[in-house]
Amino acid sequence: MNTYFIFIILLYSISYFFYIKFSHGLGHKAQYLQLRRFLPCAVLAVLPMYVINASLTSSFYLVDVFIGLMWIITYPLFYYLTYHKSSSDFGFHLDTVFGLYFMGWALSFKALLTYFNIFPTITLTLVSSAEFIILLIPVCQWIYYQLYHTCINDEGLTLILETDHNETIEFFKSLPFFLQIFTPILIIVSFGVILYCNLTFTTVTLTYNWQLPVLAAVFIFLTVYLWNLKKGVFIRTGIIELYLDVKSYIKETATYKTKLRERLQSLRVTLNNTVKAPSTIILVIGESASRDYMSAFTDYPKNTTPWLKEMSNHPNFLLFPNTYACKDQTVPVLEHALTEANQYNDKKFYESCSIIDIAKKAGYKTYWFSNQGHIGSAETAITLVANTADKAEWTKQNLNQYQYDGTLLENLKQVNPNENNFIILHLMGSHFNFINRYPQNFAKFSTSGKYDLIPNYLDSLAYTDFVLKQVLEYGKNNLNLDALVYFSDHATIPDKRRSPNFSGFANVRIPFFTYLSDEYIKNNPDIYNNLKNNQNKYFTNDLMYDFMCGIFNIISNHYDEKNSLSSQNYKFTKESLKTNLGNMKLSDEYEKSKAI
Repeated sequence: MNTYFIFIILLYSISYFFYIKFSHGLGHKAQYLQLRRFLPCAVLAVLPMYVINASLTSSFYLVDVFIGLMWIITYPLFYYLTYHKSSSDFGFHLDTVFGLYFMGWALSFKALLTYFNIFPTITLTLVSSAEFIILLIPVCQWIYYQLYHTCINDEGLTLILETDHNETIEFFKSLPFFLQIFTPILIIVSFGVILYCNLTFTTVTLTYNWQLPVLAAVFIFLTVYLWNLKKGVFIRTGIIELYLDVKSYIKETATYKTKLRERLQSLRVTLNNTVKAPSTIILVIGESASRDYMSAFTDYPKNTTPWLKEMSNHPNFLLFPNTYACKDQTVPVLEHALTEANQYNDKKFYESCSIIDIAKKAGYKTYWFSNQGHIGSAETAITLVANTADKAEWTKQNLNQYQYDGTLLENLKQVNPNENNFIILHLMGSHFNFINRYPQNFAKFSTSGKYDLIPNYLDSLAYTDFVLKQVLEYGKNNLNLDALVYFSDHATIPDKRRSPNFSGFANVRIPFFTYLSDEYIKNNPDIYNNLKNNQNKYFTNDLMYDFMCGIFNIISNHYDEKNSLSSQNYKFTKESLKTNLGNMKLSDEYEKSKAI
């Protein structure tokens, strides 16, 4: 009896003092409340062991203690390490409650299964699987923190949920070889240890009449209290609340489809000039391209963009060297770039018109051709917009087979040159792993087949330059091309691991240029002159929707010309523009450089 009592006090003391230490800004009332609350939690964590008169050092119990402690420690610890300097108050008492109650719940469940001899090998294997999954949740948070040195947040979790299987496989293959071997072995061994410990739970003897009712009551109470889908403790822990919030956001985003008819009914589009038929406008969306490494935009010592550098001196090409991404992640960037929602208004993505909506109203047949995965574990804002096009296609993504962006040239052959067309091409560009973004016989700066981050990245940029040249030439020769616009979703630093959190302006300095045909310039001289005059002004790519509205030369109740570089009334400056979804000013980069 003394041993059980001591262990209760030990669990209670550890839990309470850990909660106090790794919370922030708690009032005395909250501290006293948890002082009382954690005591019955600690009692129920140990009570089933007392009821069945088992040793507290039994392996089948230590497994549950370990899992419970991982929940008590993990999310509160990493949240504290990440936010204690910036957040005035927080506390995650329900993580502690869940951890303690999980110990009692799992043990009472296993004890009942064993006592009633309900196919113990099968049922204990199933319970072991559930325990392993529950353990994986904090373990993955430890891995995440080791990789990014930050607590997982909504942006990181959204990125994970919206990553397709090919990206996951590429990321795994990029790990050191010993980790590729060690990781699955560790997973198998961990599950094996849990299963072995539980299978040692062979007999439960209940001598007194009160033991079975108490054990059953503990199990029933904790089952309801922990796992209730509306207000159970599990769904109110820190990491699960975060997950549910992200899932709710993704679900809300999905209403984009249901609101489509409502948006189109309110959309009014008038052309300033009658579009000559046939005419084609192409928008190319790059991936992870940084202008810092592109010779067309900087004095980079290697000529990574030979075609664009040569074309930059041509009057039909306009490069915009002061362009920034609104975020350093693909989905939130394109959620804003493709629609009227931006950092400077209060519009929600799912309520906003898209550039495809505008093009349709302006009389263009619309196409979306993508070399990126269609969906991850959730349908993203990108695919929601893409699927509103008259024709949307994704290149076939097979496991262990890389489709290069040049493949999209085949898709262009589907476009009818006798119609007015608006085409969006979504490239894989310089998406990690860079070595997989270009044919190895194309390697110019790296050794063919050799994994070498920066040289591989430079070759991916050079290949994109080559693809852009092919797209432009095909458009001019076959599709009556009037305009081609290229921008990257965000940038990257090739020799540094990307973080889901904003990690500096180098990740948002992007390339952006446009080509305008002689015919387009002749028919739209004001737009061309405004673009030339605004070439060196600052711009963020969440305003790309407005830029494209300007290229279409329209008037619309869903277009503000002051947001477009094509207008003489363009209103933004370096001081007024923002990035990181409105949380950073572009001018902050220059203020920091002055301070240095």
